[in-house]
Amino acid sequence: MQDVFGTALLDYQNGNYSEDIRTYSSLDEEDVLPLPYLFRNYEDMPPLEKKALEVCKGKVLDIGCGAGSHSLYLQQQGFDVTALDSSAGAVRTCKIRGIEQVVHSNIYDFKERKFDTLL
Repeated sequence: MQDVFGTALLDYQNGNYSEDIRTYSSLDEEDVLPLPYLFRNYEDMPPLEKKALEVCKGKVLDIGCGAGSHSLYLQQQGFDVTALDSSAGAVRTCKIRGIEQVVHSNIYDFKERKFDTLL
């Protein structure tokens, strides 16, 4: 299966930003996901995301980490955070960005450790 999402993240990370991600679903209208948004820092996050990060405790599992913005912030704050994504490109992007603990798996197959916070 193609890793379109991961390829887009890697392209952006490597300075090859040509277009945003378009999503299609039978549940909603077409949506556009700007790639720069996935690489945002804490200051650019909406209030709900900031609140979620503020209430994290102990060991944190960032499920579906994408480009790793949440994991990166938590790591910088001293948390023991593991970034988890089923996209190989997302995992590679997180590693390039400096996230120390990154796992390529889906949540159903990942049972290696216990966590205090699921993000």
